[in-house]
Amino acid sequence: MNKAQKKDWVKLILDNFIWIILAVLFTYFAVNIPNFTLKSNLINILLHASVLGILAIGQTIVLLTGNFDLSAEGMVSLSTIFAMWLMLEPGIRGEAQGSGLMMNPFLVIPIILLLGTIVGFLVGTMITQLKMNGFIVTLAMQLSLRGAAMILSNGQIMTGSPKAFNWLGSAKVAGFPVSIIVTILMFLFVNYLLNNSKFGRELRAVGANPDAAAASGFNPKRTITLAYTIGGFLAAFAGWMLLGRLETSISTLGEGYTLETVAASVIGGVSLKGGVGSVGGAFAGVMLLSLIDNALNLMSVDSFWVEAVRGFIILIALLIEAQKFRYKPKVIHEPAIEKPAVSGTK
Repeated sequence: MNKAQKKDWVKLILDNFIWIILAVLFTYFAVNIPNFTLKSNLINILLHASVLGILAIGQTIVLLTGNFDLSAEGMVSLSTIFAMWLMLEPGIRGEAQGSGLMMNPFLVIPIILLLGTIVGFLVGTMITQLKMNGFIVTLAMQLSLRGAAMILSNGQIMTGSPKAFNWLGSAKVAGFPVSIIVTILMFLFVNYLLNNSKFGRELRAVGANPDAAAASGFNPKRTITLAYTIGGFLAAFAGWMLLGRLETSISTLGEGYTLETVAASVIGGVSLKGGVGSVGGAFAGVMLLSLIDNALNLMSVDSFWVEAVRGFIILIALLIEAQKFRYKPKVIHEPAIEKPAVSGTK
């Protein structure tokens, strides 16, 4: 093997390191955990990955611009509660109750998707046009959305979503959940879009160097706003999918998804500095987190330890990212990604 071939192999391994880890862990769990490879359990893994995957797509698109979105989990909460509020009949005052509109589910679905889109657009506009800090804006929006959900639900559980609304989360085709099929198709479509369109090139250009992107004819402010808008739409879409599966919502639904989506994206090779990464890698990150969650549950690990393990995985992901982007240019002589620190605005 000559030097050039060796570099190609090293590059291939570094670019697909997450898939190697995923294969090793799957094999280990399959051998050591009873019932892990049962069809029902594998479907459970994919069901968990479906909602997380939709959110990870939105997070990846935002991360590619060099920004991040903490508001997505708040939109999951509000979209589910707002949908229930529109569809359910009034209840006893002080308890979780609907608006009494008894709205048709096929009208409610586009309403909550539009709500997510508008919120995402507002977040992007505040960051790009008003020069507000991205961390503060998205965190404040998350808290506001969750607060609105708590007001609508009186802080209680809302149950009984109509069957017509639930099809995305609970319907099956040939015994296979529709939500999993839709998520896979979404990943394939967005992966193709980002790799073969001007929009994908623009996202990476803005994330790598917004000044150079502007000099090349791109509009960084428009690109970042569009990224947040898409993220808001996908967060509402994920909420629809999750409510369809659970048929129940509460104001805390979706809590913790933000860190999971960031972790999944970063584990999959998406740089927090922007400009580098793919939804294919994010998909591998989603599968890894879902695999570990499922394995810990099958081993009856205490929920407090599950949270600790998740946090540890995020730290390891950041360590791997830092080392990979530092080591790769030395091995294959690619220019390292250097850019000014991200302040939350572009």
